[in-house]
Amino acid sequence: MTGLFVMLLLVILLINRVLFLYSGRFLTYRTSTDKKVYEIGETIKVLPVIENRKPLTLPFLRVDEYYDPSFSVEVNSYSLVLMPYQRVRRTYELKAAKRGLYHVEAASLKLGDFLGFYETYQEIPLKVPVVILPEKKKLQKIVIPYRSFQGEVTVKRWIMDDPLMIRGIREYTGAESQRYIHWPSTLKYDQLMVKQFDFTAEKSVLLFLNLETAKPFWKNPDLEAMENAIVIMRAVMEELTSKNIPFSFASNAYNDHESQRGYYFPPGLSKESLRKYNEILGKMGKVIAMPLEESLKGFTRNRHAYQTFVLVTPGVLEEYLSPLRSFSKTFGRSVVLSAREENLNRLPKEMEVYKGGF
Repeated sequence: MTGLFVMLLLVILLINRVLFLYSGRFLTYRTSTDKKVYEIGETIKVLPVIENRKPLTLPFLRVDEYYDPSFSVEVNSYSLVLMPYQRVRRTYELKAAKRGLYHVEAASLKLGDFLGFYETYQEIPLKVPVVILPEKKKLQKIVIPYRSFQGEVTVKRWIMDDPLMIRGIREYTGAESQRYIHWPSTLKYDQLMVKQFDFTAEKSVLLFLNLETAKPFWKNPDLEAMENAIVIMRAVMEELTSKNIPFSFASNAYNDHESQRGYYFPPGLSKESLRKYNEILGKMGKVIAMPLEESLKGFTRNRHAYQTFVLVTPGVLEEYLSPLRSFSKTFGRSVVLSAREENLNRLPKEMEVYKGGF
């Protein structure tokens, strides 16, 4: 009787061992999210799928999913028993409080036998990307005119001359029509001066997002000002789209496509373009491809393609002042929206200047 019991026990142990050796075969695990792009604080649904594709039961499976530390949950763990040819779908929820490109990083599978004698592990790299967009805010709520005479914040003021609304006099740059020369001021200042009008109609705009906050850029970067500039840029693009004003988007943020330095997209107007640009804003890091001064040189060569240049920047560094003065004379109408206030008083008077109101 004892011998029979021992033999039965050995058979059970052998079967248990064989089943364990095959437990990891034809076992698949994958995960995804319900979409790729989310607003801050929006629920992110993670959708893992585990499938046992063999005629043997998997008696014990523990899954540990590892998420980016910026998510509300860093590790999600659960245990399963998988019957033959069974597929299990789960749904778990996460949230993110900051803009950025994050990942569902990896998963670890722990497999065990019926009797608890054996266990083995499988590490599965995932890198499922999740993009969190910058905060969505109304432009009028986050920027205010730096100079009191500029009036209400509206993108239509930046676009087209209205000859019935003369706002002042400025130097002639060569880009203006000669019929707008103001002869009394020309005689007074002994140089050509032209009328400066208010802006009401619609033409294309060149938007440029500068992410440089210091020289060199990696030395104590002002991350808060950088984030505020990104929020301002989204607000500007949302406003231009709502007013049906076509715009081009460019930035000196680092672009991981090796063939490109920064970002540049030609003028257009569509909700799909806005979606794409917002996603790029969400993915941006804190590394730049080139300084602002270098970017301005390239735009000067294409000044006739746009009516207005709009610079969104974390701040105006001392090194920007001379290049911006030269640029505004060559390019024409220029608008600056800065998250920080320093040096705004030193920008050319003909520039429209706004400061962050965060």
